[in-house]
Amino acid sequence: MFGTRHGIPTFVDDIMALYRRSYFEKLIISGGVTPGGTCAEATIMAQELCTRGLPSDIMLLETKATNTGENVAFARERMLGVIMPRLLLIGKISSVRRYIMTVRRQWPEVAQLCCHRVNYFGCDEEQWWHNKDLRARVLNEVRKIRTYTALGYLSEISIVNGVVV
Repeated sequence: MFGTRHGIPTFVDDIMALYRRSYFEKLIISGGVTPGGTCAEATIMAQELCTRGLPSDIMLLETKATNTGENVAFARERMLGVIMPRLLLIGKISSVRRYIMTVRRQWPEVAQLCCHRVNYFGCDEEQWWHNKDLRARVLNEVRKIRTYTALGYLSEISIVNGVVV
């Protein structure tokens, strides 16, 4: 799970639903202290999940990352020696493509990626551009992807019929 300061109640609801449906057995929560914060995003999320009944022993916290590249790199370091043939990525609806591109570049041995998009914007995903905040985040992703690809943090991907190839 990629750390966040936004939409925490929706993230918690979605993660609990995924857990109850056995979508994961272990949850890596990655996120450090970001500007304006005093506590690591991963710690905040873990506390919220524990209050909702997620067992603390299935959570692995990574509390240093301050960006998506670090989320992946530091989580991968924490999993050193553990073979991860597939990952379920959980993060903001607006950032899914960048998450996949980052994992493909920095954790290439993961063969299967699946994504759960958390939509905390209160709008229909099919009509995302009608929501001012979501539209701004999606447009910001274009800039981030261009910049991070040029810096070598991401690998380009193709999506055909909803499947990353």
